[in-house]
Amino acid sequence: MLLEIKGINKTYHSGKIDFQALYDINLNIDKGEFVALAGPSGSGKTTLLNIIGCIDNADNGQVVLDGTNLIGKNPDELAHLRRDYFGFIFQTYNLIPVLTVFENVELPLKLLKKHKDEEIKEIVLKTLKRVGLEGLENRMPAELSGGQQQRVSIARAIVKRPKMVLADEPTANLDSKTGEGIVDIMKEMNSEDGVTFVFSTHDKLIMEHAKRLVLLRDGRVVQ
Repeated sequence: MLLEIKGINKTYHSGKIDFQALYDINLNIDKGEFVALAGPSGSGKTTLLNIIGCIDNADNGQVVLDGTNLIGKNPDELAHLRRDYFGFIFQTYNLIPVLTVFENVELPLKLLKKHKDEEIKEIVLKTLKRVGLEGLENRMPAELSGGQQQRVSIARAIVKRPKMVLADEPTANLDSKTGEGIVDIMKEMNSEDGVTFVFSTHDKLIMEHAKRLVLLRDGRVVQ
């Protein structure tokens, strides 16, 4: 079991207002799954994704990642777990605009500090070729289409070979044809490389291709 979530709750506090985003969530995710967390806006799917990815903390319960309970970890420990375990794909791409395609994708490897420069170059070029961006290494993000920018973000997410990729509405800003191409790339990586994918989405395209669908409503798992 790669991830075990047991009885977690999450409440946000804003002034005198408390908003409970998650209620008693239980969920297991095995290595190599292709899972979609689906539901309407406000259902809690992005909050759950952020807790899985060590971006946010649950109030209680257990979030056990590869045998390690994340509850109670300090910010530095969570940062190390994010760096070592996860790749992230965002709806708005979140590329660094002053860096080239190559520089955006190499950044996670630089942060790991495990590879020599020549190794990094080889890994990055191979990853860019895989997502269909060969020859665009020196382009700036502003010079790319939305679909190309999302491919850069996918390359950045997988370049360090993470155990799990978390994708928050990855096709929301793309037309249907481009979105299908993006989903095909992720499905290929899932089936051929065993990369675990967890999506937060309300896109029917991703829901149709997911191997498992977890439906949330009002902060609860309903199916």
